[in-house]
Amino acid sequence: MSIFNTYSAFPSSAPVDPTAGFAGNTVTPFSYGDCPCHKAVERSRDLIGVQQSATLAVCERLSEASAQAKSIVWTGNAANLFRSRLDELAKSSQLLASHMQTTHQLAWS
Repeated sequence: MSIFNTYSAFPSSAPVDPTAGFAGNTVTPFSYGDCPCHKAVERSRDLIGVQQSATLAVCERLSEASAQAKSIVWTGNAANLFRSRLDELAKSSQLLASHMQTTHQLAWS
């Protein structure tokens, strides 16, 4: 024989007023000023900003070095290969800068 008893751990209280806030509370439990998620977002944004600045500085130095290297008087297969690789690096650097800008926009939106 099975007996089913109901037990309420919560004492009976007044009915919840649906217009009195979230679940009857006048203060929302999701206080945005104290949420640890906001601090994590801020730290992530700071990290992205620092890494973006450092990477853009390297890309700038690469561009300067590439411009200087192209002015070297040099001919032949090795020179052609060298210049084509410099062009590939410049394109990769520009693509990286574009991706970083997209990441920056996503992190700050």
